[in-house]
Amino acid sequence: MNSKLIIIGLMVSSLLGISASGQKQTTSQQVTLQDDKSGDHLIFVIDTGEYKFENCKGNISIGGAGTVSVTGCKVALRDMSDTRRVLAEIDLCDRVGKADIAFAVPTLTNQGDPSTFESVISDANTADSAFDCQPKPIVSK
Repeated sequence: MNSKLIIIGLMVSSLLGISASGQKQTTSQQVTLQDDKSGDHLIFVIDTGEYKFENCKGNISIGGAGTVSVTGCKVALRDMSDTRRVLAEIDLCDRVGKADIAFAVPTLTNQGDPSTFESVISDANTADSAFDCQPKPIVSK
């Protein structure tokens, strides 16, 4: 009787194992940069290149999708066009990053050329970065 229960148990566990292995696991790692002084922040998904940027003072934001390259610990995001420049570099091992974001902001009257907005993000500790405008805590070393 015990051997029949063991065999049935093995069959059930192997069926569960086959069922679980047939399910595709997907993970999307997000990276957040937050400027140490202004709080401006950029978040992007490494797998897809989708990103969003927010400026804390002017309530200005943009989103899009760029190209992501990964070399060892370094991750780079790039989205360049006639109306925008989004360049970001993060070292996942050292937890530091920087970004340069510039884009055309249409004028309210639609007269003349649009103005250009630019933000430079410098993040000395990406571990404490958040996608909000809360000031970062000051840590003495």
